[in-house]
Amino acid sequence: MAPAPSAPASVAVPAPPPAPTPSAAPAPHVEIQLASVANTMAFDKTKLSVPAGAEVHLTLKNNATMATLPHNWVLVKPGTEASVAASGLKLGEPAGYIDVRDKNMLVHTPLSKPGETVEVTFTAPEAGSYPYICSFPGHYMMMKGVLTVTP
Repeated sequence: MAPAPSAPASVAVPAPPPAPTPSAAPAPHVEIQLASVANTMAFDKTKLSVPAGAEVHLTLKNNATMATLPHNWVLVKPGTEASVAASGLKLGEPAGYIDVRDKNMLVHTPLSKPGETVEVTFTAPEAGSYPYICSFPGHYMMMKGVLTVTP
């Protein structure tokens, strides 16, 4: 009689190493320098662009010399420029022409007097095009631009 076939030897196969867990990359940091144009109601840049989720540090320099031209920078939801400006107007100068309760306002700088520089740091919203304005009375219709947030 022939000997019984032997059982195949079992070979231990090492488990593959665990896949490295992707660590969340830190959000990019973006510096934006913006200014008013002399004694006009205009920003020197009307188009800005940042990636979604970026930490944005925006500095606004008021280059006006006339005391009647204070300025701010207010980022708003699309189509809400007039309502945000009207809400701020109701609260007046003591509030810097900003209604912080207005859900259509995303972020803003304080009001800057001529010659002053103000700043704000914020996290960029989701991808899209967001208008920005100066909410000082009468300025928002001319002093505006668009922040494009890229995916």
